[in-house]
Amino acid sequence: MIASSYSLSTVQLSTRSTARPSIFVLLLLLTSLLLLAACGPEAPAATATPTKTPLPAGEPIIATPLPAAPAATDTPLPPTAETPPTATPLPANIAPYTGKEVADPALLRKPPIFVCINNDAMGRSAHFGLDKADLVYEYIVDGFTMTRMTALYQSQIADRIGPVRSARMPNIWMTQMYDGVLACSGGSDEIRYLLKNEVGFPYLDMDIDDPSNSVYFSSVGTDYRTRVQISTDGVNRWLQVVGKDKDWSRPGFSYSQVPATFDAGQASAIQIPYPGGNQVEWRYDAQRNQYVRFQGGQVHIDNATGAQIVTDNVIVLFGEHQLTDMVEDSLGTKGVNVDLYGFGDFRIFRDGRVYEGTWRANDESPPRWLGPGEQIVPLKPGQSWIQVVRPTDTITYQ
Repeated sequence: MIASSYSLSTVQLSTRSTARPSIFVLLLLLTSLLLLAACGPEAPAATATPTKTPLPAGEPIIATPLPAAPAATDTPLPPTAETPPTATPLPANIAPYTGKEVADPALLRKPPIFVCINNDAMGRSAHFGLDKADLVYEYIVDGFTMTRMTALYQSQIADRIGPVRSARMPNIWMTQMYDGVLACSGGSDEIRYLLKNEVGFPYLDMDIDDPSNSVYFSSVGTDYRTRVQISTDGVNRWLQVVGKDKDWSRPGFSYSQVPATFDAGQASAIQIPYPGGNQVEWRYDAQRNQYVRFQGGQVHIDNATGAQIVTDNVIVLFGEHQLTDMVEDSLGTKGVNVDLYGFGDFRIFRDGRVYEGTWRANDESPPRWLGPGEQIVPLKPGQSWIQVVRPTDTITYQ
């Protein structure tokens, strides 16, 4: 199991896991190159979730995370924290990360495909294929200056996905926990070395595996920010060529058409203050019974459909972030690591309502969404967006 923290004091592997000891050795050897030599100021401690005092009509609710989890140690955690409750297994024809029926159940026996997608202002103008993703992660990168996306594809075929960009540290943790395959266009020397030599999942790197951009990837135009695209077929062909195709199994999420009754109130508009002018807003469309997306103050369009991006579930996941010493570009921008294993606070938005609770995840299990009394919070069948934020970020909704 790979540790999710990325600092000199906390880079470690679970003492219970012996599956990939080489990762531990490698990380220790690379700490002088990859990790913080001098940590920046620590983020303020997270505050407790406020009590539900009724607010005046129209006043937004400010979401603050639960108290921070204790630092990781080698002492085994109690069962309630170590082994999260599991959702009821889904039928073989129900997609684990949409809760919807698929015509071809064989798709669900293949590892989910993760694609790194550019999300700066230029990248957003060329987004393709996000409508076909089962699940989309958005997270902060590059010295806390912007966000990037990683989209998960399993239950649907996507002919055009992009624009594809380079891998970042969070891609290791998320692909590992879902036991997926990662497709990106390069990465820093340190990240690329880990992905090509030490992780336990397949990594398709355009710069190494398809330098002509014509075998598995495709190139449209000349702008490096928007030109690279890929398809689910391209990734699957590469898996067969390199002999890394396999039968897949991982826990899925829990779904219900009927919302749970323990919601925390109405949520028809959600504001997420990402840095660099990349703030996100989701607005509930009651007619569609979905949330529509805006970013940077603009309607967010998927060019594959020509329509505004919509989703069924918006999941705000609070996780610790650390600035590393990994250099991500020629300007010397430092990489950001995010703790996606362990546990933390969340807000789930569906059907115009909000649910509060604690997520738990590890290298063999995607997040579990636990509400009051350890009850699993069911998602609405359909697509979900996981908005990863810092514990000190202020999320508002009303």
